[in-house]
Amino acid sequence: MKRLNKNDLLAVLKGWSKAYTVMCPTIKPQGDRVFDTFGESTFTLDYGKPSLPPKSFFLPHSEVIFEVINGAYNEVTNKERHLLFGLRACDMMGLLQSHSFMTRDNDDPSYRARLESTLTVVMACAGPQNATCFCTTTRSGPWAAGGFDLQLYDLGDSFLVEIRTDRGAGLASAATFTDVDEAQAQERLAVFRRKALADIPEVPEIREAMTRLMSGASDEVWEHFGRKCIVCGGCAFVCPTCTCFNVYDQASDKDSGVRIKAWDACLYGGFTREASSHNPRPTQAARLQRRHEHKLLYYNATDIQAALCGCVGCGRCSDYCPVHIGTLEVARAIVQKQDTSTGGDHDRE
Repeated sequence: MKRLNKNDLLAVLKGWSKAYTVMCPTIKPQGDRVFDTFGESTFTLDYGKPSLPPKSFFLPHSEVIFEVINGAYNEVTNKERHLLFGLRACDMMGLLQSHSFMTRDNDDPSYRARLESTLTVVMACAGPQNATCFCTTTRSGPWAAGGFDLQLYDLGDSFLVEIRTDRGAGLASAATFTDVDEAQAQERLAVFRRKALADIPEVPEIREAMTRLMSGASDEVWEHFGRKCIVCGGCAFVCPTCTCFNVYDQASDKDSGVRIKAWDACLYGGFTREASSHNPRPTQAARLQRRHEHKLLYYNATDIQAALCGCVGCGRCSDYCPVHIGTLEVARAIVQKQDTSTGGDHDRE
């Protein structure tokens, strides 16, 4: 392990930006904290949980995947070298889950190009970033277990630096990264992790909802949320593990055009509509049920990187849904509704 003084961090980021496009926590003019290109005047360590996950660096909102010019086919890939600095552990887990999904059956060349040309630096969480964090429940934080190149632990005036890959070792090879006594480093690391775990309590309703979904949640829960949902798709777009996309062709003339891949969402009525016009999930209630079962129950075990479920516990869906249909609210409604129906004294409505 290494140590990096906080006072040296800006110089390090400037050095990295000579070889990479460094994307890091940035303060926008309106005060929002997002991942954007490094700038000395806009970089911040006071960023909590950025509103948007970093998945868009690998799966952009829309991208041209190939073009046809005068009848000639050209594959389009972006191999620009990026370095993502300051990822939260839950977002790192989200990237790992997305990586597994996007490369499992048919390797996506545009996705693979971004994956191979991007380095990741995680900032371990010393505690919850806001009231909706529940990464300890989903086993995806508060520090990353793997997948990263470097991971930083905030010790106050310095960072303890965990090196996971050869590429990470190259990033930490500058003289500003100093060697530390390994025994002392492990002791400091253990203290940090114990406190972080204690400060982010588990949410028992999430586990309980997973159990109850096995036998089916009350239809009233899904009908209630289906009536509330305004179909904005925001929960899917801020989710680190949502990978739904659509593909369409756009012709410029009879011999030229492009094929475009763009984000989509399973909450949209047309997402599962078949060519016959039959829709296996015809109601918003059914679509909401499928989405939350996918996050908490029906996930592919190879995609979850040893985490508990397809949800990484970032809480963004609860943060940004304008009508409060996040995973936390849904899990609590499942538990409380069934407690009421079996004689409990909880009442959600």
